Amino acid sequence: MLGKGITAVLFVFAFLFALPNVEVPFVKLSFLNLKEDLEEAKEEGKYLFIMFHQEGCPFCDKMYRVTFQDPKVKDYFTKHFYMVLIDIKGSNPVVDFDGKEMTEKEFSHKHRVRATPVFLFVDHEGRQILKMVGYIPPKDWLLIGRYIVEGHYKDKSFYKFLREERKKQRRK
Repeated sequence: MLGKGITAVLFVFAFLFALPNVEVPFVKLSFLNLKEDLEEAKEEGKYLFIMFHQEGCPFCDKMYRVTFQDPKVKDYFTKHFYMVLIDIKGSNPVVDFDGKEMTEKEFSHKHRVRATPVFLFVDHEGRQILKMVGYIPPKDWLLIGRYIVEGHYKDKSFYKFLREERKKQRRK
């Protein structure tokens, strides 16, 4: 049986080699202690979100290679967010926001994630703000970021915010 420290180091290496060969600066190298990750994000004035993914997911790959490579997305999300990756079939231990430990697979099941990618954005207390499924193009991804950072989630649904923003863009 490996000690927790060795297991954690091996997990980080496995994590690094599992990412596509692209730079995603807002990915947080995490030991999957979401409670600690949330505290760190909060201290730095950032929001935390989780990307549920799995090996061989073409839409996950498209998020990495298209949306996450957009210069505006990189800048905005690096400034305002940390992203933690959860493998929906993974067996690595995850410490949930409430301190309970489970596997990545159990955590994914708890959040009703069956397909990937799924993005779960949380507030500074670990409560769900928004859950989005599937590939999201850069323009819409930036609107998601603004919806959260600007606090629109406190008084309107994302879909109402999206309609309002698209209406503004058509007027220009």
